[in-house]
Amino acid sequence: MARIRLVGKNSDLMMARLKSFNLEDSEGVKGDSLTLVISSDDVSGLPPKGEKYQVFLDNVERGLFAISQRKFAVYPKAITLVLTVAPYSVEDKSFRERKSSSWEQCSLNQVVQEATPTGFDIFVHPALQNIVIEHVDRTEESTSAFLNRLAKDYDAVAKPVGEKYVFLPKGQAKAPDGNEIETITLSLPKDNNPNSGSFVSVSGSLDGRNEFNGVKAFYVSTSDGSRIEVSKGSAPFKQLPKDKNSKQDAIQACATELRKIQREGRKIDVEAPINPSAFAEGILILDDSFDAVIRGNYSIDRVSFSGSGLQASRMSLSATLVVK
Repeated sequence: MARIRLVGKNSDLMMARLKSFNLEDSEGVKGDSLTLVISSDDVSGLPPKGEKYQVFLDNVERGLFAISQRKFAVYPKAITLVLTVAPYSVEDKSFRERKSSSWEQCSLNQVVQEATPTGFDIFVHPALQNIVIEHVDRTEESTSAFLNRLAKDYDAVAKPVGEKYVFLPKGQAKAPDGNEIETITLSLPKDNNPNSGSFVSVSGSLDGRNEFNGVKAFYVSTSDGSRIEVSKGSAPFKQLPKDKNSKQDAIQACATELRKIQREGRKIDVEAPINPSAFAEGILILDDSFDAVIRGNYSIDRVSFSGSGLQASRMSLSATLVVK
């Protein structure tokens, strides 16, 4: 069992009346959210939109969240609060404002820093900082949408961590407290009974990865219009479908795709007893108690914790095999 805890204005009152909760942690910011259903029988008024709370499962910090949606029901009388990660003040619209910009012949670090509104703290991992970008456009996109699209091009993650917005290679993200995300190990109980609280369920496809050892791409020469091939790795090659604008773009696209191929394998879904230290982008180890065909190291793509009242006993997650 794990207990949810909030630190913030009127959090004790909210926790005392908590009926249920669901905490979602996903890659990037695709699904980072906390939903609280609170009994309002003897309560008048609602906490304001934008109110921030530090969220913990037991003693594990899960991050800083802010109220983004509020709902009500008259029977049974309850309010539902949806909180999302809060890397900045929701009153400051500059991070969500849609803008257009273009960059030519500059580093990835320069693009990320210049795309971020003044006053926000952003960190770009050293392995990504000096990547040269020949050309990139931002067309009527918010900062968050643009950074997430850019991250996808480089097999990276762009997400808030505490009060920072970080841009990191996948698999190298940190927990909200700034520490390395903990590796968690899962064992199969000797008596794996669905009626037991220790029951573990793992399912997935055995054929999750295309067997490529290299990637090739084409770019169009500006001198004579011919299509020129570049490649990285060895045969068999995966060919990227869209021609790139330059040799540099093609080389970078091949390197990014090859890293992704080498990093990813089969995907699995897991239902298991709760571990408060399970984070998206963290590592899950299925130990030797599992059959050889599925044991190994997996990168967590998404993890969900649900509970009745303050307590949660089970978690569900999806993960991708880390190919060595």
